[in-house]
Amino acid sequence: MNLRLFFTCLLALILSKCSTDTINVRNEKQGRLKATFKLEITDVKKFLLDNETAPKPQYTQLFEIPGGVRYFTFINRYNNSIYFYDYSTCTFIKKVLFNKKGPDAILIMTGYFIESIDSIYLYDKALTQIALTNDNGKVLKRISLRGNTADKNWFIDYPQYVPQTVTPFVKINDELLFPGQHMGTIPKAMIEKFKFTARINLRSHQVNFSYLYPKELYGYNYNWEGRLFTEVFEDINHENNKLIFSFPVSHDLYIADFKNEEFTKVYAGSNIAGTIHSMSSDPKQTTDKMTLTHFVQQDTYTAVKYDRYRNIYYRVLLNAIHDATVQTSWREKPVTIIVMDKDFKYLGESTIGKGDKEWFWQNSFVTREGLNIEYIEKDSEDYLTLKIFTLKNI
Repeated sequence: MNLRLFFTCLLALILSKCSTDTINVRNEKQGRLKATFKLEITDVKKFLLDNETAPKPQYTQLFEIPGGVRYFTFINRYNNSIYFYDYSTCTFIKKVLFNKKGPDAILIMTGYFIESIDSIYLYDKALTQIALTNDNGKVLKRISLRGNTADKNWFIDYPQYVPQTVTPFVKINDELLFPGQHMGTIPKAMIEKFKFTARINLRSHQVNFSYLYPKELYGYNYNWEGRLFTEVFEDINHENNKLIFSFPVSHDLYIADFKNEEFTKVYAGSNIAGTIHSMSSDPKQTTDKMTLTHFVQQDTYTAVKYDRYRNIYYRVLLNAIHDATVQTSWREKPVTIIVMDKDFKYLGESTIGKGDKEWFWQNSFVTREGLNIEYIEKDSEDYLTLKIFTLKNI
């Protein structure tokens, strides 16, 4: 072998070792979907806040007590509490405070599930555990989400959790499901064993894990660095006990039975969304700025919500800003709401404005009034404002 041929082969070998497989997730129905409905704002709710509270809470829950009173509740990270309002009248009811020190300490509360007034499950981010408490702030039980290992690298094998209103706890029978995620590109060796949802048995308090990332989206060392590409958004259709999963990089939704971890796919894309690309760089050499710029330049899907009152589905799309630079915030991406019927047939979509400029879409939930999304009031933090959307014929 001559010297030139040797170095050519050596260069080819080096490039093959350094290259990263990429995936192009195409929207096969782009530009071919026909809308027959659109969303319109039909109501507004304004909740007066105290001087310790700001809009855009990390986590909220609508909780109904016997008798029909609906509480709109949310976390106040500043004073480590949960606030209760009457949803119908927007009247403040009370707040439940939790200690930050002592045997009942909740160090960093980022999510919760109110089963009843005296049975509140809190997620403590600092300890990666669920604390069962009552409305007096007393901790009755602590449940670890790190498995049965003392390994300091637990986060490699177990999910991490970023609770939001649109990634809620889901209760089915005697289990509480808590979706987590892998924080970045999923190693090839992990794709068939990393499960992203914790299942907490409310009787035994045992924890198991379910649901693998779809291999066709996240396998083969595809570069999806940064937690934004690997977030898992879920909801449940209690009519059939089906869990619906929305992954940011797929035009499809993934449906699973509660007792079966196998997914079935259904198309649930936008008429305007284009091809979604993974990054071509080596994940280990991908910087945060590279990841965020790539995210802003892509169409990406987020929350999926089932509306049991109308038997329809909503899905949130964050539209691409194709000319984005490293200075462009991902929170500036336009927000589009896709609407589908009970069989996921496309009904239409509406672009409502910019995320975190106008809409805190992370705080979205369904009531009999319609789809509630938090609206960001300009130059005012006196109120938490919800605007309610309903479906109208075009």
